Parts: sequence; C-alpha cells; structure tokens
Amino acid sequence: LSHTDLSRDKGEVAGQPIAEFNWGVYDLLVIDESHNFRNNNYAAEDGRQTRYQKLIAEVIRSGVPTKVLLLSATPVNNTLSDLRNQISLIAGDDVSKSPAADRAFDRHFGISSVAETTRQAQARFTHWAQQPPARRQKVDLLHELGGDFFKLLDNLTIARSRQQLRRAYGKEVSELGDFPAREKPHSIHSAIDSANAGFSFEAIDDQIGKLSLALYNPSAFLLDDLDEELRKQYRDERYRGFTQEGRERILVGMMKVMFLKRLESSVHSFRSTLARTVEKTSQLHAKLEAFEQRQAKDPALDYSEVTPDQLDDEDEELMVGGKRKFHLGHIDTAKWRQAIAQDRRKLQALLETAKAVTAPRDAKLAELRQRLERKLKTPSKDKDGRPNPKALVFTAYADTAEYLYEQLQEPIAKQGGQAAMVRGSGDNRCTIPGLRDYNDLLTHFSPRARANQEFPKDQTIDVLIATDCISEGQNLQDCDLLINYDIHWNPVRIIQRFGRIDRIGSRNKSVHLVNFWPTRDLDRYLKLKHRVEARMALVDISATMADNPLEVQQLEDLVKDELQFRNQQLLRLQDEVLDLEDLDDGGLSLSDFSLEEFRRDLLDYLEANKEELERAPLGVYAVAPALGDDTIARPGAIFCLRQPGQSDAALKAQPDPAAAGINPLHPHYLVYVRDDGTVRLNFTQPKQALTLFRDLAAGHKEALPALCRLFDQKTDNGADMAHYHTLVQKALQAIRQAFGDKFLHTLASRRHGPLPASAQAPTSDRSALELVAWLAILPSPSLGAPA
Repeated sequence: LSHTDLSRDKGEVAGQPIAEFNWGVYDLLVIDESHNFRNNNYAAEDGRQTRYQKLIAEVIRSGVPTKVLLLSATPVNNTLSDLRNQISLIAGDDVSKSPAADRAFDRHFGISSVAETTRQAQARFTHWAQQPPARRQKVDLLHELGGDFFKLLDNLTIARSRQQLRRAYGKEVSELGDFPAREKPHSIHSAIDSANAGFSFEAIDDQIGKLSLALYNPSAFLLDDLDEELRKQYRDERYRGFTQEGRERILVGMMKVMFLKRLESSVHSFRSTLARTVEKTSQLHAKLEAFEQRQAKDPALDYSEVTPDQLDDEDEELMVGGKRKFHLGHIDTAKWRQAIAQDRRKLQALLETAKAVTAPRDAKLAELRQRLERKLKTPSKDKDGRPNPKALVFTAYADTAEYLYEQLQEPIAKQGGQAAMVRGSGDNRCTIPGLRDYNDLLTHFSPRARANQEFPKDQTIDVLIATDCISEGQNLQDCDLLINYDIHWNPVRIIQRFGRIDRIGSRNKSVHLVNFWPTRDLDRYLKLKHRVEARMALVDISATMADNPLEVQQLEDLVKDELQFRNQQLLRLQDEVLDLEDLDDGGLSLSDFSLEEFRRDLLDYLEANKEELERAPLGVYAVAPALGDDTIARPGAIFCLRQPGQSDAALKAQPDPAAAGINPLHPHYLVYVRDDGTVRLNFTQPKQALTLFRDLAAGHKEALPALCRLFDQKTDNGADMAHYHTLVQKALQAIRQAFGDKFLHTLASRRHGPLPASAQAPTSDRSALELVAWLAILPSPSLGAPA
C-alpha cells in the first residue's frame, strides 16, 4: 500500500474497495520511508483523521496486536520530535499523550518515559547548540545527551551502511548480486542558447539581481505619515526576530533564487515562471491604477482609521497581500506602481530573450538528446552479456519533465526505443499505447528488479524521465545510467536519486552518473543560494523549535554551518559518488547510538572462542599501533572496567535499569585515555570507543613484533607499569566524575522511575572497579617510532 492510501475513502486498495478494507488485521506493519510520519500535529481538513492518526487508530491499535518496523535513511529532519513521533508508532500510540505508550519500554529497557527522554535530549542538544561554533564538538554532544537516550535508540534501531553490509553479510550480499561498481561522475556545463552566447547563467543572475520585485514587498511602500500604531501592527512579529518586512525581504530573495533554479532546470521552465510573474505584475499594476482612480473620484475617502484586523470585512479590491493583508489606503500606491512598472519592463525583456530559445536552439536539450541517442545506439552490457539501453533522467520540476518528454520521444523512437514520463501529479505519459499507471510504468522500465518479469522487447521502457516523486523507495536497478538534468541543492536528494540504480542485486557491472551543472563557476552559484537559503531555514527552524528556543544568532550559526557543509558536499559530487554515511559533517546519525553492528561480530567470536574466553583471567591486554596525529587514535590506552560482582547471572536476577540509564554499557565502563592523561572518550561514548577499538585492531590477527618490543622497552618487560597505572587512575577519576554529574542531573530531572542503587554508583575512591581488559596504543613503527 501507499502512504496516501491512508487518506483515501474511495477507490480500491490491494484489489478491494477501500471503504471495505480491514486495516486492523495485520500483526506486522512495515513502513518504508517512515520519516513521512515524523509529524503528528497536522490537522486534517474538514475534521477527518490525518494519515498519522489513522495509522495509529485503525492499523496499530485496532484489531490484532501489531508490531511495527520502520525503514528510513533520514529519520530526523529538524528536531528530535521527528524521532519521538516515529517511536510512538512502535509504542502503539502517541507517547506525548498516552501514559501507557510513554512507558511502553519501561519493563524491557528501563526507559520510564519516552517523551521525557526525548525532551531532555532535545534540551541538551539546544544547550550544546548555544555554545560558540568552535566548542560544538560531536563527542561533547554525545556525552551530553545521556544514557537513556542512547539506550532507547540502541534497543530500537539497526543502522546499516554499505560497508557494514559487506562486512557483516559478505556471503549473503554476494548471493544477492552485490553492488555494482561506481564510475566517476561526468559533469556537464552546457550553454543555454546555441545561437546567443550572451544568454548565460551568469548574465541572467546579474539581471535578476537588479530586480526589486516590489510585487512581493508591500511593506516597503507604506505611507510615510502612516499612524505608528498601524505601522506596528503591519510588522506582524509572529516568529521570533522576524518581522513582516524581514519575511518579505526573504521572499524577494527566494523569488530571485527561484528564477535561477528554474533557469537551471530548463529554459522552458524559466519562460513559464517569467510569464506568470509578468502577468501578476500587470494585474497588480491595474489594481493600483483602479484604486487611484477611485480615490480621485472621491477625495474625501479616509482609510487612516482602518486597522489590519478589520481588513477581512473590507472590499477585496481594497486589499493586497497573502496571509498578511495590506489596505491600499495605507500604501503609497503611486510609488509602488512605479516600482512594479520598472520590474515589469525588465521581466518582459528577459521573457522576450527566453522566448527566442526554441527547442532547436536549446543547447542543454541537445546535449541530453545526443547522450540518450548514444546510449540507445551502443548500449552497455550487463553481467550476463545482455545489452542495456536504459537511462533514467531526473528533474526537479514537472514542467521540465513534460518538456523533455515532448522533445525527446521522437528522437528516442527513431533509435528504436520507448520513452515514459512520471510526475507527482499523476499525469504520466508513455510512448507505449495504453500505458499510464505509475507502478506499471516503473515495472516496464525495470521489470527484473521490480517484478522478475520478462516483457516483450517492444513492451519495455528504455528512457524514463521523472521528477523527485520516485527519488525514494523505488527499485530501478535494471538501469545503469542516471542523468541529473538539474542539481538539487540538498546533496541527500542527489544521493537518493542515484540510489534508485546503485542498489544491491544489480545485474550491471557498473553504474554511471551524469550531472548537468548550471555554470562552471560553482562557488558563485553556491554563494548565491547560500544567502537566501540561510534566511529561509531560519524562519522555518524558528517556527518549529518553540519547546527549546534558540536566539536568532545561535540559529544563524547552526544554519550557516549546515549550509556550508551542504555546499562542500555538492562540490564533492562533481568528482565522486557519495553515500549517505559519507555526509559526515560532525552531526549525529542514528548509527552513533546503535551498538548493533558490533553484536554480530561479538556473537561470532564468542561461538568460536567460548572456552578460551572462559579461561582468560582479568586484566588481559594487547598492543596496537596508533593511526597518526590527524586521527583520534593517538598513543594511550583503552580500558574496559567492570563493577565488581556484576556477573551476567547477577544482572539477570537483579538488573538496575536506572544505572544503565546513566551508563549505556552497565556494568562495564569503556574509557580511552591518551598518554598525556587526557580522557578522550569516556564511558558515555561507547560507540565511538568501540569503533576506535575496531579500527585499531582491524587487519591484525596476531601481535606485531615491533610493537611488542617497543612495549617491553617502555615497561622494562612489564616490571614498570607506572605509566599505565597513572592512565587507569585517570580513567577511574573520569568515570566517577561523569557518573556523579549524570547522577545529579538524573536526580534533578527524572519524573518517573528509580534512581541507581548506591552499589551501582562508582562515585568515590571506595567504589572499586575491576580491570577486565585493556589495549595499549603505541606509536606506529611506520610513523618513526623505534623498532
């Protein structure tokens, strides 16, 4: 079923009338792209249930007990409430409103309140975000977020990257067909008009930059002598730090950027937007003229007493604006009309220039047509030696998709191919007669991946033109060539697009990515979008973070960092294909809170070495080489300590979930201390410590003789362990300090559930810990250490 089926009450679903569909009979619900249910606050029109509400009420809570599996590559967007709302689906109800759902994980995980755990994590994130940029380190945030949050996600999530799949399921991945090889992306910087070199992205950017777009900025033309109280009401400060004037300035910037985005997509889309804007300016110009004529006929008309709150009852002809209405009697209409007329002349001139670029002169279209013709004439060969003529073309705009389909279907047909177009509106097209259904089109384009069907040769689609309506959740790996006709500004979307063909099970030897860039001067291009996108994001975030408010300057810092990171990734996309896990900007992902990837390795090792491990004494150690000064792994030691007497049997008999809420690895403590005594990773960062341990040990099945000799020299053959004794004391001190801080924080904030027992709190020198095992990290011989 589709997510949208939850909103329908007519038609069919799964071959049944949707009005008769029994939503409550399923004991397992799998939600693909579950981030679409990250918001539970939208109210449906005419009192009907939202999709989220129907999902909980009629699928999860009604009928048989239902377990829920959520699949998403991007589960969190703006705030941790995105995550909380998805966890609510697993809990069986909205955890922020249902006490039973809120405590759904109490007995098994010791999480007494999901809502409170995520609320505290969000508050701690906000506190972290308030620090100066230089002090906002990911390791510090992981330390701040707390054990309950870590434990909740560790128990509820499985995070998998491509590398982890190959490492953990190498044989299974190979049997499924593995991933295809990735060729280096090919970047194209095409001209716009083959007959007019002056019609360039840079030239249009300059011309658009000179527009005032007064159409979208009425507050700039309020009368100079307008009553101050009226002027104040027009400011309309609904968002923190953003007045109506500020929002209009952002809107003007957005419109200028939108013109350029449309131009980047296609000259056809650019023409359409220009034509609509010229029409809007003409209509507003006429409205202002009519008002001035009305005033001229009756000079006694006085609108000075009319307030914005009264405008709903006024004549529509006397008002302008969107959500914030302006009375024309409060505006200097002559001055505004003059500014609009000036914009209209410039826009009309741009439109005339764009109209001259017909399809035969469209240089970008010609480049795409040539590439598709070459693909159809000389198709690549898959692993079975079959020719593969398939190509997938993405664009951000539906009118560009339609334009490409109209212009390319004939050249594709001349090469013996079939073409199709899919777009979000449902107005799909195909050169195969009678084929229009969305799913049928995708299946005819990729039959082996989607349905394991073989269609007659004249019934398969070779070229599919699509909008981002299929950038998620579709198996289209019969295809081996993806073309981005325009570049989405969010690198995640580019990765998602390529993920339609770069998938496990592909029969292609390799996959290819072609990107059309609007200009060679990408720094200028990215700076342009950065200026406006930053302000857009500020308005959006400030309106969605009411529970944990940040000051505008703090928001600006966060947004600036995020957008700068996006720009860097877009630049990387010119030369390489990225995975989502490659987008490591120092921010958090669910994989930072899940130890699941280590559990399979651990279980395999336990099965193979059970007797040896049972005989091993406490305090065993090994040596490993540091990874270099430019990494986290510098000389020092990783210690694994344990609360005494906390055997597996004792923990099962009398678990202490509160202690585990402070220490995710309770009763064990994993700490990394550098040789200078700096505690680089405390027990609150187990994922990072385990990852470091794995990276240090990777590829070393036996001890390295040179490192062993170095360790013997350093410790007088084990007789002098003073240095490591000092380091372990530093680890103990750090454990006690951090545990005490978190204990006090828990005491102050916990609303439900017990506090850790005193026996579980290593907060004093009398609280002994056992040294289970440790890893000495020594300078690598290759880095110049003595052999």
